[in-house]
Amino acid sequence: PPALPPVDPSGSDGVDASSLSPELLAGLLADGDDELAAWTLEHALEEAPRAEVYDGLLADAMRLVGERWVSGQWSIAEEHLASQTLIRALERIRPQLGPEGRIGPLAVLAGVTGEHHMIGLICLDHVLRELGLTVANLGADVPNEDLARFVERNDARLVALTASDPARVATVAGAVKAVRAAAAGRGAGHEVAIMLGGRLAAHPGIGTTVGVDWAGVTLADAARFADEEVRRRRELGPASVEDPHVLEQDIVGERRGRNRRGHGERYRP
Repeated sequence: PPALPPVDPSGSDGVDASSLSPELLAGLLADGDDELAAWTLEHALEEAPRAEVYDGLLADAMRLVGERWVSGQWSIAEEHLASQTLIRALERIRPQLGPEGRIGPLAVLAGVTGEHHMIGLICLDHVLRELGLTVANLGADVPNEDLARFVERNDARLVALTASDPARVATVAGAVKAVRAAAAGRGAGHEVAIMLGGRLAAHPGIGTTVGVDWAGVTLADAARFADEEVRRRRELGPASVEDPHVLEQDIVGERRGRNRRGHGERYRP
């Protein structure tokens, strides 16, 4: 068998969540143990909000993985294994919201053309679901025209893009332009808020450069923006709407009604 970095699972039973460390999680990920990695994250989630755990423990663990690869302590094999293990662990701890997770405004998540780093989108997917949004995570390397078509067909209210390479500024700007045009094609009342995450989002002034409404690198900040945007759109709804979920139900009902009328394929979670 391959010589993987050692992991000491001793004392895992009854460990207080506050003692869980990035070093422990990084070791579990590089060892390919998604079950114990998920256990570690679940215990952290008992003590802190999801965005805080992902921005802290999870991000710090993956930073360690990267540093150990750069230093030569671990090879690219361990780095890749850690990423794949984290994806499996995140699937184990994704929010289980039931039917209520299908009635919120639609958020579309996508990696721009050429982008293959998806862990951030998976984490954002979880956070947005807990805010009450319906989420369609389109994954990596989505062509602009296909992203725009999906947004138009499904009446998305929020689009989150990710990009890591600074050379993709023009690609991101093109994606934003395509999404804006698709939303405008639906007429008044179908505006879409666009977010940008990933390493590119850390560059000063990038939001203005590519034309997004929000750019940042923390899930906590992304969640605040998304929550404020949802609240704002609720306030723009009919004055007679007293239940904050009625507007979302109307949106989904409208979308599903178009499905039945045969206006092409629509997203149905």
